[in-house]
Amino acid sequence: MSINTPRSAPTHGPRRWLGLLLAVALVSGGVVYTVEDRQQDARARTATATPTPAPSTTSKPSRLATAIAARRVAIDTILIRRAQAVLTGDEAMFLADVDPANAKLRAAQKILFANLMEIGFTELGYSQAEERFNPAIMKAHGRTTYLVRILMRYQIPKVDHVPVTTELGYTFVARDGHWLLTADNELDTDLGPGAHREAWDLGRIEVQRGPRVLVVVEKGDTKRGRAIVAAAKEGIAEVAAYWPRKWAGSVFVIALDDTDVRDARFADEDIESAASTGSTFSSLPGQDTADGTVAGGYIVVNPNERDRVDEILLSHEITHVATADLGGYEPLWLAEGAAEYVSWRGIEALSGPAGVGKWEQEVIDDALPQLTALPTDAGFYQNSADVYGVSWIAVRYLVQRFGLGRIEELYEDLARNGTDQAARDRILQSRTGLSEAGLWNALATYRPQR
Repeated sequence: MSINTPRSAPTHGPRRWLGLLLAVALVSGGVVYTVEDRQQDARARTATATPTPAPSTTSKPSRLATAIAARRVAIDTILIRRAQAVLTGDEAMFLADVDPANAKLRAAQKILFANLMEIGFTELGYSQAEERFNPAIMKAHGRTTYLVRILMRYQIPKVDHVPVTTELGYTFVARDGHWLLTADNELDTDLGPGAHREAWDLGRIEVQRGPRVLVVVEKGDTKRGRAIVAAAKEGIAEVAAYWPRKWAGSVFVIALDDTDVRDARFADEDIESAASTGSTFSSLPGQDTADGTVAGGYIVVNPNERDRVDEILLSHEITHVATADLGGYEPLWLAEGAAEYVSWRGIEALSGPAGVGKWEQEVIDDALPQLTALPTDAGFYQNSADVYGVSWIAVRYLVQRFGLGRIEELYEDLARNGTDQAARDRILQSRTGLSEAGLWNALATYRPQR
């Protein structure tokens, strides 16, 4: 449920009108990694993968096949040892197969180990995917160089309901009869969005925990981490109160001083976005299926907005997290409209209906006339019109006409089964009697209930 392209905040996006609330952002962040992006990523992985050589037809394996098999066993042993080191807290074991001649890598691996220990895992494993070839890298390290994409499968307790997978690229060299890890970043540009950009990959971290909340900040940024935990707890309560799906999950919030975390990009044109919710995958796109299998979502906060994180912003993002495991095929106008619906219900609870009513009327008067149809997925986050406000109005209209329970059921159906526009149209029509065009036309006569 998200996009891997930069999410540009609309220039004139929703403004938190209420003077009594601290403004959290010009625009609340979106879901990351759309269905189209999943398919493109899967195709890219397939194109760059190295085919496995066909088995020999002779009864006696060749020397090359024997060497490849021995290498695979050796690398698998290293990967098993690294995972076991984290699960048992053994730093020496974790570093045992790291090139002793590469002081920079060893220092980085010590930080990585400390971070992995800080997070804590109920499950952790590394496995080889496919070999990769890069002549420049092989020339730099010598003829024994082995480049391989690695799948890291893990489960964070009380965050991941099922084990999830991310990917890495490792460079190994054979030296004195032993295989050694000599680089862990030389394949990064050939991997999927957010690869090797997880919270634990980006410098020394600190973890703050609360009921159903885990927050990662820079080491020593304790006060901020605790404040975000408190805001997240309130945000969870708002999602529970204002979105009918029964969700018992937890929230993982990453608030680091880095503009490039997982598949969130907070640089250049995207700098005004306050946060982003990116998907986790139990099976990566291209691994078992083209789209992969979405397991949940993690929230990443724009480093420039870390001081303005509150329950209003987080209730928007937590709505994305609470719906992420449904599949992620719902149209973005519905995903963002539902998240805005929950967020503004939280504002209404604090301020009363006047503030919400004022903003709703502004959207009707100013934003709707700028569009001729519901916002499409393509270019949603690059649209200069207030697509967030329009999406919110669309959901408000549907809730007013059909009730929140039926709209939540519509959301679930679309998220699970809206794999293309034809399926989306069929589901929307069957559950509401409206097409997307019909819904847009209905908004022209929408009169909010006061």
